[in-house]
Amino acid sequence: FDDHMSPYVALEERSMDEQLYAASSDATVDTRGERPVFVSSTGLFIYMKNSITRCTALTREKTFFLLQRAFQKKLRNYAQVLERKLPPPVVGTSVVAKMATTVGTSSQSSSNNTTVYRIPPNEEVTICHVIDTCEYCADTVEALEDLIRDKIGEAYKEKIDMSEEQGAFQDVTAKSIRVLVSGLEQRLDAPLKEISRTNWSSFDMVGEESSYVRTIHLTVHPFVVSVRELIPSSYFRSFCDKFALSFATTYYRTLVGLKRISEAGTQQLLLDVYSIKTLLLKLPVLEAEKKSSLGPGGKNAYHTNNTNLSGGSTIAPAMYTKMVNKEFRRLEVMLKLVGSPKDMLVDMFRAQWDCSIDTSAMAHDFATIATLKGIPRTEHAAMLETLGVDAREGGGVGGVTDSSTMTANIQALQERGSDVAAKVNADLNQMRQRVDDFRKAFR
Repeated sequence: FDDHMSPYVALEERSMDEQLYAASSDATVDTRGERPVFVSSTGLFIYMKNSITRCTALTREKTFFLLQRAFQKKLRNYAQVLERKLPPPVVGTSVVAKMATTVGTSSQSSSNNTTVYRIPPNEEVTICHVIDTCEYCADTVEALEDLIRDKIGEAYKEKIDMSEEQGAFQDVTAKSIRVLVSGLEQRLDAPLKEISRTNWSSFDMVGEESSYVRTIHLTVHPFVVSVRELIPSSYFRSFCDKFALSFATTYYRTLVGLKRISEAGTQQLLLDVYSIKTLLLKLPVLEAEKKSSLGPGGKNAYHTNNTNLSGGSTIAPAMYTKMVNKEFRRLEVMLKLVGSPKDMLVDMFRAQWDCSIDTSAMAHDFATIATLKGIPRTEHAAMLETLGVDAREGGGVGGVTDSSTMTANIQALQERGSDVAAKVNADLNQMRQRVDDFRKAFR
């Protein structure tokens, strides 16, 4: 009677469709397992298991195979249900959106890498639940495949393959991580705009960390701690890698896009950069903070809870640390060059430039730094000539109009014995000491 069982398979499909429809609006989470997952996922797999029991009591041949095909279809549909729980992409004029568009255009990257998302307050938890549920489904699909292959007739065993369904859940996981990264960056749009609105050319003294730095700390810390506690460590590591790289690039482009920075302004920004770099270096091992007694000035003081809530490592991965240091090194080098004395700029630039890079990019970057220093464009040609570069290369000095497109060719500050490099390192050490003193006073 196998050839007459299609109504039975259709009935099973309609039952699963009802579950999928309910799952679209059901945000209930099952917390009994290792990770919180939507109850709709466990309910769907329980139904499939019971369906297998019902079917195999009658037949293990064609009808069972058709039922398995129905499972595949509904699993792909469920992956779509989970994807729809993610926030939709947004179009706007935020700093992050503009940077994403610029990066995407220049690198011809896929639309996935330039799509911007805004996460409503506390909705990062829902996105983490999507990630956990997708991982649960991908693992359970593999077990389901083994169960079906074990019970189905010999003629159909080789036809059982659910790798596409596993891939569907893995794709949603990858998108969810991109949404978390983009959503956190969107929440940092206000402090990035504050950088652009600040008149850095009017700074005549260095103070404490800028207010935008504190805003970044207060935004990033709770978001990252929440994500770390909710998703598997491998996915959290991927989130940290992607966010640190993306934010460092956006931060760099924001600073390079400023009109002019005074020498004191560069020192202030170096202090800010060091503080933000320290935060990002700790990103993979951030833990919850708790309020303590009122600090100086009646403000709430915070301190890090020494209890490792997630049970993970307290040391950031070496490759991650290397990546963050590399990305921020170009920020530090750029600011040191902008803050250097005018008569030392050519020598300092030459000391930190890779001569293997084409001279057109060299002329472009030098002119951009000179512009940030406030050096009149009429003087650029003479300085480039001293540097040994033709001012007409790279569109000439007058052609350097968009500082946000400055190339990343400025090399990392090397361990050199020159007086110039020694002076730069000494300046950075002073900034670091000032940050440490400030943190101690703040606590």
